Amino acid sequence: MELLYNNQKLNLDLPPSIRVDTFSPGQAEHPVTEDDFVTACQQSDIIEFLKDDSILFIINDAHRNTPTAQILSWFDNCLPDLIPNISFLVACGTHEPPTIEEYRKIFGNMYEAVKDRVSYHNCHDYEAMAKIGLDKFGEDVWINKKVLKYNKLFTINSVEPHYFAGYTGGRKSFFPGLADFKTIERNHNLANSLDCAPMKIAGNPMAEHLNNLISLIETSKIQTLQIVYDAKKVISSIHFGDIHQAFDEAVIAAEKIYVSKVPHMYDTVLLEIDPPLDRNLYQAQKALENSQAVVKDNGAAIIIAACQDGIGSDHFYQLAENWDGETNQPKDGQLRFGSHKLSRVNAIGKRINNYIYSQLTDEIVKKVFYKSLDDIQHFLLEDSNNNDNYRLALVHDAAHTVLISNFNT
Repeated sequence: MELLYNNQKLNLDLPPSIRVDTFSPGQAEHPVTEDDFVTACQQSDIIEFLKDDSILFIINDAHRNTPTAQILSWFDNCLPDLIPNISFLVACGTHEPPTIEEYRKIFGNMYEAVKDRVSYHNCHDYEAMAKIGLDKFGEDVWINKKVLKYNKLFTINSVEPHYFAGYTGGRKSFFPGLADFKTIERNHNLANSLDCAPMKIAGNPMAEHLNNLISLIETSKIQTLQIVYDAKKVISSIHFGDIHQAFDEAVIAAEKIYVSKVPHMYDTVLLEIDPPLDRNLYQAQKALENSQAVVKDNGAAIIIAACQDGIGSDHFYQLAENWDGETNQPKDGQLRFGSHKLSRVNAIGKRINNYIYSQLTDEIVKKVFYKSLDDIQHFLLEDSNNNDNYRLALVHDAAHTVLISNFNT
């Protein structure tokens, strides 16, 4: 078996008694071309919708693999009067403002032409936000004032399974994209529940809260393009429409690319992570979340990620310092933004064994509820000893590949 680790090949030599199934994301059967894009525009209401003097394009920051520059280029070719007359708002959520390099990644060759009409969202700047009502918890909800200022809003987003929101895309352009920090924190703290899971929307506390939040906005003035981008960065499908319909269609298409249904549980899953998500543990956790459901009780999930940049942030480590592993709660009783990253791994670790093969020290790994593994091959040989029915899943690009059970179908 050959795996990718730290941009190099990692070879494992295993006996034939270990039964291995291999999984990876699918690829676009018919990649979307510019002609397809133009046809989709003509067959939808989007051309008529974009005939307005007050249009705001809401786009993702550079943390998402959304092909914004390509889409804007296609718009510019088929509607040449559009791009010079619209404004852009980058939905940053809690992320830092984009750097110049990130702006160039988002807008490509168009950046110089549009930069004077580009702004970004700061979730701590209440002067730039307006209160739009109360959420289902009775708490104030704020959103960027530009959402209320413009006659029409158009969002460009990408859809793939998300390890606690169910799926990216859709409503996430606004929440967390353009919301205040307290609302974002309240929403993310719901992800401490394992009912928040990849692909799950109904019965997912976080996803249901997102739906509650989007209901506070006048969605009739919103149109959207939801994109399904495959793991090779090829556009698999595009979906124009209102924010609910287009999102629902994209979810169905994304499942075909990213989800594999498996016929049985596994003793161990090997989770190979492609760059750049292998650079820190905060990002690598996505792989554990995507496949842990098909690991047998007391089985093993092994993340294979060098984590050259550490666990992710000082804030994450500080949260760990304040975390009680026994009760799976903060020691001071106060949930904070990012706490779900600890509680979820700890909760999963009570059913299965969470291992990581990385450059991290044993002390740090243990602090955030993983176990270090120094020799994958030795572990597998020992773990499979005297087990003639040992099953191993090798998951390529595990931060994007989701494994679910198909036992009853």
